Amino acid sequence: MKYKDTLKPGSLVELEVSLDQKEFLQYWQPVYDRALASVELKGFRAGMAPKDLADKAVDKEKVFEHAVSDVVRETLRNITQEKEWELIDQPKIEVLESDPLADKGLKFKTTLTLFPQVQLGDYKKISRRIFEEQKPVAIDEKEIEKSIDWIRNSRAKMTRVSRPTKTGDVVDLDFEGFIDGKSLDGAQSKGDRFVLGEGKFIPGFEEHILNHKEGDHVEFSIEFPKDYWKKDLQGKKVDFQTDIRGIFERELPELTDEFVKDLGNFATVADFHKNVREGLQKEKEEKERERLQLKVLEAVGKAIKVEIPQVMIDRTAANLQEEYRAYRGAKVSEEEMRAGILAEARTNVLNNLVLFQIAKQEGLEPSKEEVEAEANKFLAHDQFSKKPKIDPQRLYDYIYGVVRNKKVFEHLEKI
Repeated sequence: MKYKDTLKPGSLVELEVSLDQKEFLQYWQPVYDRALASVELKGFRAGMAPKDLADKAVDKEKVFEHAVSDVVRETLRNITQEKEWELIDQPKIEVLESDPLADKGLKFKTTLTLFPQVQLGDYKKISRRIFEEQKPVAIDEKEIEKSIDWIRNSRAKMTRVSRPTKTGDVVDLDFEGFIDGKSLDGAQSKGDRFVLGEGKFIPGFEEHILNHKEGDHVEFSIEFPKDYWKKDLQGKKVDFQTDIRGIFERELPELTDEFVKDLGNFATVADFHKNVREGLQKEKEEKERERLQLKVLEAVGKAIKVEIPQVMIDRTAANLQEEYRAYRGAKVSEEEMRAGILAEARTNVLNNLVLFQIAKQEGLEPSKEEVEAEANKFLAHDQFSKKPKIDPQRLYDYIYGVVRNKKVFEHLEKI
């Protein structure tokens, strides 16, 4: 066997492989013999028909396809092992020449997509510089009060009322938006409950719901902001039809020792207040840590030398597109795909390659025991306890990445 490999941009390798007649017959002959032995002709038992008759019944095209498949599988395995290549995509084979019965062997070519070679810059120096920027975290009383008010609001007693709506009421609403008389995709809801005045909807929407009673049908128009996140709605006038199904007045519970005892292991309001402060402190510290981690990834990514295969970006983009569809409840347009998702996908791939290479160079790959321990915690969480059909391999891969990334950042913070 002879082969020639040529490196191409994007972590691609163009490979041309040649086998002479004798080499190819080693693969072709066993497949042909098995096909010949399985031929059944009328008047003869399987494998007992005269060879010249059985030969005519053999599907030579299928024999050739199977033989080529065996050649490709074995030769690519041998070559990739010799070159220490890691393939990340299924190669497409183009047969250039073959006829084992006419003193010819097999010649084929393919383009292989390899896991990219990653050359990091001075990631240790970059990490030290950035983590030294960590800002001290402080919690003020307003933040604590806001969190406590949110908890009180979540446990408010609601009483249905017949008066007109006012700010602070919970409103049960049906609505639908239209542009030029046509229903706007994603701008409709049945039984949407919200606190009037909290700004859940586009500016101007909630003002039109004020001072209306249950059963009222309210129609109005709103011009969407010129910087609205969805470009096709920027500056557009949308006509809304709404029906008020219910109005509820809220009565917030008083912040007493009795109230906080029902929230958890708190004896007094002071205990609860302390717990809220500590929770906010931890949350802010984690956000600051995440900010620095992202900054490290961005800085190290700028100093990296790597040719990212397009297939890695495309796969990541496809996953992001599915997430966006689930989140928005609608198909993401091709324009959004080009403008946003592909760029985000490339960043995600680059970040993963940075983390992968640092873990490899620093010997930070998680052990099987570490991954399994974290996976058990993941599955034990209430959010996932009712989902027994999670694919074990996908879960393992996901948790492996989570544990690896955690180890990498903990290592970089200590440098």
